[in-house]
Amino acid sequence: MEGSEMKKCVAPMLLAIVAMALSGCTAGPVAALGLFGSYLDADDLGDGYGGGAKLEIKPTDVISVDGRASWIYFEDFEVQMIPLEAALRLNIPLMGSRIVPYVGAGGGYYIFDADDVDLDDSVGYFPLVGMEVGLRRVALFAEARWLFLEADVDSALDELANIDDADVDGLGINVGLLFRF
Repeated sequence: MEGSEMKKCVAPMLLAIVAMALSGCTAGPVAALGLFGSYLDADDLGDGYGGGAKLEIKPTDVISVDGRASWIYFEDFEVQMIPLEAALRLNIPLMGSRIVPYVGAGGGYYIFDADDVDLDDSVGYFPLVGMEVGLRRVALFAEARWLFLEADVDSALDELANIDDADVDGLGINVGLLFRF
């Protein structure tokens, strides 16, 4: 093949590769529903436990967007937190998408409810890393993230009475099942 003929073949092949990447070509399922248990070690509120659900959309194998809603209870202060979040992920599918490590970032609106503490609802953000391991339609997933969040303290008893902003920053862990469709 001569140089000019090679150039004629390479340009259309490169164009086809770029078009497939930008058009959302995906080999696997394009949506998933996940159910998970949650843990959050918040600086001022202590350990929180709960659970939630997420809906994940994958326009391509390497990019996904998910929306999440969960509930976390901090027993030390009897505070409930309801995170409503969205995250953008970069996926690295391995072994035919049976193993999918990922990194990402997200943000959310955090609703607080308590009897003895009045915390203002607040906006926060987080980086995350995780991994999905499983079959084509069902997978286990685990992820770790660091939540950056402060909530104004309008009134409180005990330890939170002397601060203006509750630091809810901390390490969070989610572990659950993902059902792809």
